[in-house]
Amino acid sequence: MSGGGGGGGGGGGSAPSRFADYFVICGLDTETGLEPDELSALCQYIQASKARDGASPFLSSTTEGENFEQTPLRRTFKSKVLARYPENVDWNPFDQDAVGMLCMPKGLAFKTQADPREPQFHAFIITREDGSRTFGFSLTFYEEVTSKQICSAMQTLYHMHNAEYDVLYAPLADGRDHSDMEDGEGTPGTKLQRFNSYDISRDTLYVSKCICLITPMSFMKACRSVLEQLHQAVTSPQPPPLPLESYIYNVLYEVPLPPPGRSLKFSGVYGPIVCQRPSTNELPLFDFPVKEVFELLGVENVFQLFTCALLEFQILLYSQHYQRLMTVAETITALMFPFQWQHVYVPILPASLLHFLDAPVPYLMGLHSNGLDDRSKLELPQEVRKTWSLGAGACGPDTGFGREGLWDEPRVVSPSLFSFILENTNNFPGKK
Repeated sequence: MSGGGGGGGGGGGSAPSRFADYFVICGLDTETGLEPDELSALCQYIQASKARDGASPFLSSTTEGENFEQTPLRRTFKSKVLARYPENVDWNPFDQDAVGMLCMPKGLAFKTQADPREPQFHAFIITREDGSRTFGFSLTFYEEVTSKQICSAMQTLYHMHNAEYDVLYAPLADGRDHSDMEDGEGTPGTKLQRFNSYDISRDTLYVSKCICLITPMSFMKACRSVLEQLHQAVTSPQPPPLPLESYIYNVLYEVPLPPPGRSLKFSGVYGPIVCQRPSTNELPLFDFPVKEVFELLGVENVFQLFTCALLEFQILLYSQHYQRLMTVAETITALMFPFQWQHVYVPILPASLLHFLDAPVPYLMGLHSNGLDDRSKLELPQEVRKTWSLGAGACGPDTGFGREGLWDEPRVVSPSLFSFILENTNNFPGKK
């Protein structure tokens, strides 16, 4: 940790004072089709294998990246950067790999008409080798899959999956059920899931897609408003007053960064958007809701987390919501002013980079959870000596959380690795 100015800045001093550098679209590339995200799936499979206490894999293809325990709608598929505008700017070269991973950290998600499909917003940070930062703001939504080839491919994957299920869980010749067998008797210790099926004749298939702004400064609320108004224009039955390209061009080329100490108001698709930049003698720009962090974690836990950061411990945040990870991480580092966090800082860790958790250095990282059942698969570094439970209910050594939906029993956590579980807070205003 070192002294110095606060965060908020991005590119070099010669960069034009634009509000945003890039507009990006990420999603499914229908030309390449469904590509398994092999590294992400392999990391998830290894975690699941460890959670099963060494149960042997039951399909050799899992080592190649496809996790056949999951139904096809729950598997990990590669997302790609479909378009970006402009193609490149000299002061902020476009990092396609980083943007692609952080816009959709878990890859593509498929759903049917029976699943909830609410848009999800999250912010992220790209840190360059020189330590400078670029900020990203992503709005993920679902659109209907119109490609017959993709729908047919999903149907084929389900046929293969259900065939594997029927073979593995057919009744045994001696009349025993597979649940009565011991691990190692020829059937896997994990259950293949045979639900969330997809029928091309009756179901409508949806796939995730996201629109994103890459900016030199962290105007989170303004960027969220821009993206939400663009999404509203796309899904509205009534066309917007102007072509959508006009609004995107305006944000990229005609809206400047506000000067220090000034506010800026510009037109969105449906209403005005306002952002304010603090002056040089004020606190640095911070556009995340600190109040929500205290409501989510509680005062005592926030102080414990802040203490861990000041002592340069390894800190892992764990939540189902990407925006919560970003909000808590940015709040804790902002509270350090005039000091700065100088170590590894990855508020949203993509699924393909889970091995970063083994880094032998101080870090502040955020890990996405699939849900309540996913917590049992969380693998922390092995130098574990003390039990801590840190949550919105109770906090301290050897105590359970005591809140519905949180861990009922304490989890073993290293003294140098404090895991804050950001889940199940009914009073959290930003929950989506």
